Amino acid sequence: MKEKLKIAAEFVKKAVKNAMIYSVIIVATVAAFFIGVYYNKTVTEKKGVKYEVTKVLKQDVNLAIDENNHLIVIQNKTGNYTIYQDSIGITIFKLYAKNVWGQHNTLSEPTQTIK
Repeated sequence: MKEKLKIAAEFVKKAVKNAMIYSVIIVATVAAFFIGVYYNKTVTEKKGVKYEVTKVLKQDVNLAIDENNHLIVIQNKTGNYTIYQDSIGITIFKLYAKNVWGQHNTLSEPTQTIK
């Protein structure tokens, strides 16, 4: 009878020890997850970016593109300028070029007929 109690006590000790180890691992994992979520929300959160939309007339500004394809908008009255990313400059340049090319390239008749 005493042997059965000793065996049962050893089994319970092993089970409790394993349960404690797994509970520490689970608690650490859950804590790390919530720390990561908190870190992501607070530290890497972008600051409020303020977008400003203004209407500008063509005669009020000059447009230029520098050697890095950045768009530069220069105000004629004040001389102040704003520099935009290269992708914006390229996009606006392509739109402007398509517009200019389309106005000067009007075909009255097709050059080839496809059968």
